[in-house]
Amino acid sequence: MKKILVLNHFPTVIPPTSGGTLRYFHIYEELSKFYDVTLLSQTYGHKQGVFQYSQTFREYKVPKDPYYYNKVVQKLQHNELTYEFAMIIQTELANYPTLYKKLYDSLYPLCHLIVHESPFLVEVDSYIRKDHKPRVYNSHNHEYMLADQIWRNEKARNYLPALFKLEKKLVKCADLVFSTSETEKDHFIKMYKANPAKVKIAPNGIDPYGWLLRKEKYNQKPLAFFIGADYPPNIESVDFILHHLADKCTEINFVIAGGCCVPFSHFTTKPNVKLLGRVRNKQKIKLFSESDLAINPMFTGAGVNLKTLEYLSAGVPLFSTLCGVRGLDLTNMKHYIHTEREDFAYKLNRYSNDPNLLQKVATDGQHYINKNYSWNSIVEKMKIEIDALLS
Repeated sequence: MKKILVLNHFPTVIPPTSGGTLRYFHIYEELSKFYDVTLLSQTYGHKQGVFQYSQTFREYKVPKDPYYYNKVVQKLQHNELTYEFAMIIQTELANYPTLYKKLYDSLYPLCHLIVHESPFLVEVDSYIRKDHKPRVYNSHNHEYMLADQIWRNEKARNYLPALFKLEKKLVKCADLVFSTSETEKDHFIKMYKANPAKVKIAPNGIDPYGWLLRKEKYNQKPLAFFIGADYPPNIESVDFILHHLADKCTEINFVIAGGCCVPFSHFTTKPNVKLLGRVRNKQKIKLFSESDLAINPMFTGAGVNLKTLEYLSAGVPLFSTLCGVRGLDLTNMKHYIHTEREDFAYKLNRYSNDPNLLQKVATDGQHYINKNYSWNSIVEKMKIEIDALLS
């Protein structure tokens, strides 16, 4: 059985809940049915070591190397652990002989194929361009374009040219690049002059069988649900819900869950808003079954939005911006209800009490997503490309 080694700057979570961990875990769980897969991840807390998920699927969770971590932070002269600097620290750590780098060097001789989940750890792979082992870039996003959209700190933005060079190097050196959508595929080809023949589509997906049966009408007032990780585009969405939608949609109750609630822990709540914070997977699934509507007021971001896939797969009627449904070829008023910043509140108020429309949109959206975006069907296509590469 061929051995695959996967490099990533964050670990899986079991069960996975956020967008990144959902893609990371499910793709390799499916691939481990055909290959021997080792994930090499980094972790902050005490949950470190080797985690064996099956005979052919395991993860090494490597703790942050305190000596080099502190050295990098000191070099950056920046103690604020924002999203931007968490990523920049990864790129800097890749240049030092960290615990992660040493473990990679020990696992490298045993594998037949190396996969990079992002460009942030490219420099860890000191053998790239120097050997004959195939490389794959399994992108979650077009990282440079995403960073250019959402990095706000001026000092952090000084690192954008370095990120551009890292991602260009990875795209150029990889024998196979998976992008999450046709749009991002085109960006990789045009921006990095990549060979179009090696850039393939591997969208984000879902497990169609993990949802509870929904009730036709659960709440007296419509309950609109949003969930997201502690991630700048999600935080922007929560801010929009709290300071715009909640005031203009007083007959709708809003429930917000996930790490995106953390920056609003001191927010003076409103009578029609509930901030739950991070929730366990069972509670998340229950919330999907009890919500009348899903909302996705996303205004920035890249890749395919996993929460959109989950909302639709669970059969929840979705109100979303175009950014929120990017890369999925959904049809307005068939698979979801299209809204933007200026008319989001208006459309919520107009359609939230139209059960026939909402049921039809929910059913059509669920059928479309479950048919086209299951992890199983996505990995079947990825396997064809990987087999060709390994042969």
